[in-house]
Amino acid sequence: MQNPVKVVSVVRDFAMYARCLSGNPYCRELELVPLDNREENLPVTALYNRFLDGCMEDCWIVFCHEDWQPCCDLRPLMDSWDRDCLYGPIGIYLESCPRADFLYIRGSVWQGRKDGRHYKTIHPVLPDGPVDTFDCQCLIVHSSLVRRHGLRFDERLPFDLYVEDFCAGARERFGIESRAVTFPCRHYSGGILGERFRKTLAYLQDKYRGSRFRHATIAGHLNTFGGDADRPVYNVHRGPFSKIRRYLKK
Repeated sequence: MQNPVKVVSVVRDFAMYARCLSGNPYCRELELVPLDNREENLPVTALYNRFLDGCMEDCWIVFCHEDWQPCCDLRPLMDSWDRDCLYGPIGIYLESCPRADFLYIRGSVWQGRKDGRHYKTIHPVLPDGPVDTFDCQCLIVHSSLVRRHGLRFDERLPFDLYVEDFCAGARERFGIESRAVTFPCRHYSGGILGERFRKTLAYLQDKYRGSRFRHATIAGHLNTFGGDADRPVYNVHRGPFSKIRRYLKK
């Protein structure tokens, strides 16, 4: 028997939300939970935690942006998923080698502007599998895992990198694995790596300063936190860089 699927989004632009989720035929059998943030203007993390505090039933929870759009029925995919893992459509995997660390994209997403122009598809370098963290556009978790470990979002992270922190905290405290799974989806935003992002990254670097793991982020690619921050880190693409990678692994 399939567990219900709740799609939880903090919403300010209801026209975009209708375009991506409430008017999406692939969401007709899902329970949509829009969290209207136009008046309170609270951090995304505070509203997500408020939802978690009131969620008592067994269900899959899809935390996603109002401008993120699934392009398939998610329920059949979830039938085979391990409820003890975190999932997302795109993430970053860090491989530690003798001379450097290497970053690989796992998962895929169609990425464009709000109006759908200037789009590109971000393709994986590695097949589906373990990642350090997902992009904030979408995180999928089963409610039973949340309840068992008391998982929560860090409310000091109001907008940037809160999913990355959720993944890192789950891994460090409880050994919970994050796994990228490829399915068709779209994200009508590219994010802004400005001063707010840099301050948030600095907060995470301080928060995980004593960690033995080096966690990567897909936002900004070479931005990492925890572990040995002095080790060289490279973003691996298809092509001639593979020769450098082979040399550095010796």
